[in-house]
Amino acid sequence: MNEESTQQAAERLGVPIHTIRKWAKEGRIPGAVRRGRSWLIPANFELSALREAQSGQARKPSMAASLPERAAMPLMNSAYPVGSCREFIETIPDQALRTIAWGEYFYFNGQAELAAQTMAPYLDSGDPALRYSANLVWFFASFSRGRIQEAMRAFERMQKDLQSDLKEEAEARPAQLAIGAFAVTASSVLLHLPMAVDVDLKRYFPCLPEGLKLWACYLMAHGMYLEKNYQGSLAVAELALAMTEQVYPIAAIYLHLVTVMNLMSLRRVNDARQHMEQAWALAQPDGLIEPFGEHHGLIQGMIERFFQKDDPAAYERIIAITYAFSAGWRKIHRMVSRQEVADNLTTTEFTIAMLYNRGWTAKEIAVYMNLSPRTITNTIQVIYQKLGISGKKELGLYMLA
Repeated sequence: MNEESTQQAAERLGVPIHTIRKWAKEGRIPGAVRRGRSWLIPANFELSALREAQSGQARKPSMAASLPERAAMPLMNSAYPVGSCREFIETIPDQALRTIAWGEYFYFNGQAELAAQTMAPYLDSGDPALRYSANLVWFFASFSRGRIQEAMRAFERMQKDLQSDLKEEAEARPAQLAIGAFAVTASSVLLHLPMAVDVDLKRYFPCLPEGLKLWACYLMAHGMYLEKNYQGSLAVAELALAMTEQVYPIAAIYLHLVTVMNLMSLRRVNDARQHMEQAWALAQPDGLIEPFGEHHGLIQGMIERFFQKDDPAAYERIIAITYAFSAGWRKIHRMVSRQEVADNLTTTEFTIAMLYNRGWTAKEIAVYMNLSPRTITNTIQVIYQKLGISGKKELGLYMLA
């Protein structure tokens, strides 16, 4: 039997090395052999075998037993087996949580309209976990749907709820305050806006369940990225990925993408591609494509490098998501901040603008994007014309990152 190290298996399967070790220790990898402090893994082991081994338990509540009662964002907060997202959702015993999880799935699957329809009955739920979850997903789904006023209502509802919870902090449960702080921080940070409510997510971090702690790390890393603290942001994201004992796929996808953002800003292109590969390995089996469209401009050409030639179908879908999501994002950002953003550039033009704004030369951008230097130079002039600016000094005013 051909065997490979845990590191080789982890790289091949796109999962953390400690996860491979954990599976081997638990006897979930048939044929795995202990060698000293490590393991030898059968080279033909695939994630599908792991899912088949669990299929007999797929309908048992135990598959979702780790979820706290009425947990917020139950899908994001779950360490489900990669490739079994839909099956996992059906094992959630609580009907309301199961519905919320389907709404999450539809959103991360790029089906914003269906996500909004699924979440609508819970926007005014008396259960804070359901209400915050529904409004947070509705808020972001409204971007791609072009429903800016609906997004603003969800944004304001979350702020109002959190302000009310904070006023009654002595009576409010810590978990309720934590999810409120989480939801408001997410909507503020990802809009690149100052916090609308005076609350520090780090204070409530210990009260979040594990999966949301990881996504909170993503939010913290994203905030540091916006402050141009790329090394600090990178450290937060990499530490979060390294410390988790289980794979929480959705949180991990976002952590890998914020890592790509920082590595690209530090010009560590090869390292950035490795994290893109890991993010896609977690996302592709379940069709969780939305995060890639959300991060298109921030990961500075990596979508084009990674998908355009090798997976054109995925590339076209990501670009469609990018245009829909970013159109709504720009409108709501402008409405709240009164700050102009670039809203008439193509995705390729925006990528070139981001790289040029980061100090890349036209020749360096041409090599990276596999285009001619003349094409890059001409595109930069088109960007200037579209934005109504005269040079690079003004370009940064429109990039926001």
